[in-house]
Amino acid sequence: MAIPGFGAKAQKKLKHSRVVVLGVGGVGGAAALYLAAAGVGSLVLVDRDEVELTNLNRQVLFSTIDLGRPKAEAGAKRLRSLDPELEVEAVVLDAEEDDLVLLIEGADFVLNCFDENIDRLAANRVCISLAVPASYGFAQDFSGEVFTVLPQLSACLACALDETFPEPEVTPVVGVATGIIGVAMAAAALRSLTGIGDVNAGQRLIYDLAFSELIRIPVPRNPRCPVCGR
Repeated sequence: MAIPGFGAKAQKKLKHSRVVVLGVGGVGGAAALYLAAAGVGSLVLVDRDEVELTNLNRQVLFSTIDLGRPKAEAGAKRLRSLDPELEVEAVVLDAEEDDLVLLIEGADFVLNCFDENIDRLAANRVCISLAVPASYGFAQDFSGEVFTVLPQLSACLACALDETFPEPEVTPVVGVATGIIGVAMAAAALRSLTGIGDVNAGQRLIYDLAFSELIRIPVPRNPRCPVCGR
């Protein structure tokens, strides 16, 4: 409230915003924590998995008392303890594209933190069809990537990642990498929701912790893209 250029007007926008988090792992969990703390009024957490011990090096939304519980439900409980007034919905679901339409419709922003390309691209199609801005992110090893999409204004995920792209292999990750990517995605959401700053849409932002670098790779819109092309 006291930050010049932000103030009550931007805070009120956050309070009346609804954000859907697809995948509540290391990236999505970190993003959800910061969005809840920032004052976003409504969050929807979507995840099919349960908390495992091997998650805890990077998934800071959970603790050992959550082992065996659905991630969406455990995450919702943690966020309510942070802000009892927060509206948070836990969706324990292996979401198909039709499910995503129902979940994303009416949202102001989507965090696409799914693990597999087939799910990431399905969410991208839904966000483009419903004209909902979204940020996609993942982390592996020491690095990670964020890609934000403004429907009809920037390249979409399918422009950068087509259906023939190989599915990512399961790889280890340094926990802080997921945190950095999650916070970067939360920052993109906050900029989009408040209208303050540049969301860097249509750019692959690649973070490499081993070299402390941020690499920007612009992705032009593909006029023949089957999702967003004209």
